[in-house]
Amino acid sequence: MNLDSAADFCPQCHFMLELPEVMDVIECNRCAYKCSITDYQPKYIISTIKMEPKSWLSNQPQESKLSDQSHRAVIQQACPKCSHEEAYFSTAQLRSADEGSTVFYECVKCQFRYQLNN
Repeated sequence: MNLDSAADFCPQCHFMLELPEVMDVIECNRCAYKCSITDYQPKYIISTIKMEPKSWLSNQPQESKLSDQSHRAVIQQACPKCSHEEAYFSTAQLRSADEGSTVFYECVKCQFRYQLNN
């Protein structure tokens, strides 16, 4: 089967038809269907996808969700600004996959933000 050429389906057996590159006759390899290339009317298929918003998405900005302190992880990490020993942290893969992730810290006491690349 020549997959480089355009293709359609046989109107009798629905097997994939090969459109000839040189000959002027379209033949089905499965059944006895034959058609002249000049009589052939290809069918066009148009498809659409309708995207529905997910119910768990909200219109609130992302920062307002992050400001909820009750759901953030806390680690023992000294703040470079006020020397407080606790900080919220999160990680993100900002560089290529073969490099380390970036760790974001925010001091629990003074809200100073800083980051470290692993």
